[in-house]
Amino acid sequence: MSAGWIVVPLLQILSVVLVVVIIIAVLISVILTASSGASVLFDLRALAGILIGFAVAEFILNIFFSFMLYRLIKRRNTHFIRQLFLYEDLEATAKEIAAKRGIDVSIPLNNLDRIRRDAQADERSRDPVLWSAILVFAAGAAVPSFVTPSGFSGVALVPVFAQYYVYYFLMKEWFRHERREDIFMDELSRLLSTAGIGVTRPPRFAAVPDRSFAVYLVLTIVTVGFFGIYWVYVLLSDPNNHFRYQAMVEDTIVAQLSGLTL
Repeated sequence: MSAGWIVVPLLQILSVVLVVVIIIAVLISVILTASSGASVLFDLRALAGILIGFAVAEFILNIFFSFMLYRLIKRRNTHFIRQLFLYEDLEATAKEIAAKRGIDVSIPLNNLDRIRRDAQADERSRDPVLWSAILVFAAGAAVPSFVTPSGFSGVALVPVFAQYYVYYFLMKEWFRHERREDIFMDELSRLLSTAGIGVTRPPRFAAVPDRSFAVYLVLTIVTVGFFGIYWVYVLLSDPNNHFRYQAMVEDTIVAQLSGLTL
């Protein structure tokens, strides 16, 4: 996914800023007009129209934002499943090589199997349609509460909690996935080394760090949402870097193991 998707949250924030500026400008104009003794002409319908237009625009942007999160979750699921298949294939290949060479590698094979089972337990699929639907429908229900005098209702908070929960599990699960992958590859290299096969892989670049969800959330609140744009960039760029390195590692391992099992 392109980092250009950060345009969506940027437009969401800018639309809020624009409406706030308009409201402040109207209030200042009213105050200055009243203080000068002139009659105050204030069209409530115009202000209501601005608020309704803002709410509709936010809802449309939220649909695009929900689609972005849908794609982020979906590619997470696809990659995690694919990685499990890769683990199984590498285990089978290592076992076949060791059997041909008459080497007992039961302990490292058990370690590989445990890592794979840990991945199966920790990296379960998450429903991208469910989380996207929550954001869209909750945001749609929040529009009437925004444009009415009663203000926000409780449902307006639903998309906020859903959004940051998705942020949370995407950040944390990509970090754990990458660390688990490194451990698996290290264990596989030791197993193959025992069988007399040296497997080297390129050094990892731009590793996914263990980012603090609390720090990112506080910074997003303090900066009135602007740090959230960088947060979205991180959710896009971390998997992209991971995929690029993954392709390099797979090509390297396949090239080094090709022919050994024939």
